[in-house]
Amino acid sequence: MKTKKIKGLAFLLIVSLFVFLAACGNSNGNEGSGASPSGSAAADSGDKLKLGVVVIDLTNSFYVRMKQAGDVAAKDYGVEAVWQSADSSLEKQISIVENFIQQGVDAILIDPIDANGIVPAITKAKEAGIPVITMGNKVEGDWNYNTLYPDYENMGAVARAIGTKLGGEGQVALLTGTAGNYVSDTREKGFTDVMKAEFPNIEIVGVQPTNFDSAEAQRVTETWLNNYPDLNAIAFINDPLGLSAISAAEAKGKKLYYGGYDGDAEMSTFLNDGSMLIDVLTGAERVGYWNVAAGARIAKGAKFPTDLFMPTHFVSSDAVGQELKGNGFDYEYMTPEAAAEFSKNYTEEMGPDQPDGRISGQE
Repeated sequence: MKTKKIKGLAFLLIVSLFVFLAACGNSNGNEGSGASPSGSAAADSGDKLKLGVVVIDLTNSFYVRMKQAGDVAAKDYGVEAVWQSADSSLEKQISIVENFIQQGVDAILIDPIDANGIVPAITKAKEAGIPVITMGNKVEGDWNYNTLYPDYENMGAVARAIGTKLGGEGQVALLTGTAGNYVSDTREKGFTDVMKAEFPNIEIVGVQPTNFDSAEAQRVTETWLNNYPDLNAIAFINDPLGLSAISAAEAKGKKLYYGGYDGDAEMSTFLNDGSMLIDVLTGAERVGYWNVAAGARIAKGAKFPTDLFMPTHFVSSDAVGQELKGNGFDYEYMTPEAAAEFSKNYTEEMGPDQPDGRISGQE
């Protein structure tokens, strides 16, 4: 009996030891799984902070390059970026944001299809304590940050370039994105306001939304070319739409002038041959790196103003730049070659070693 009692006591001691060790393990695990200030356990558990990124359309060349550079930023900043495509659907975009919230990511970056329509999803992120960055689209609210560009002024300059080249006479058209999208609406207003005010004898024959769809941009351009045989120029609120317009015009043997936005490398040929008068360099790579850099800093606790601004630059060939200046439109620009080189330096421009003011546009 004494032997059995000793064995029983030893068994109880072993069991107690296991319970104690398990309790210690659970205690550490609970501390690690508590929500960080950004709404996720990642920072406390030692894992990489995770950014959920939802863009309008990952088949669009701009967003493809944006993601490539954004992934470089994620590596530089030591975070993980998970990219999803809304495929130009507001409903899908909202669903993706809700999934990111359920996953407990550390920050959510959204390229909003509709500035008003995305607000309920941002509200849910706020309730979960997850910071939100709305990219290139100003969404009014008390929770999200907005990463923006001087769109109104820049598209006004595009209108001046085209108006000056046409000598104040002719017909122009404008390809836009989606009504309700801040970038598209602001760029449209900048272009049309300046064209109407400063070039009243130039007729704007069409302002057509494309839902950011390059195939739709090509169909719209073909219709314009059929309906307006005297069309002189087409402007566009981003370069992928412009490439479709140029393709449609070339297929019909129509010579037009163009002005656009983004500074995509594919536009260099048209800038250098003079058909594209002016482009605005944001640069898909710069945009992607900048937004992920901002998201990473915010997830790590950086304090930023609500609106962040990225510097932009005009791109023209020297021949066009000098011609426009000679005709009264004086502007600073870089050549396509200089723009291509500048666009590659996003790590040096906006990397982790740079101050927060470089990212916010306050520097």
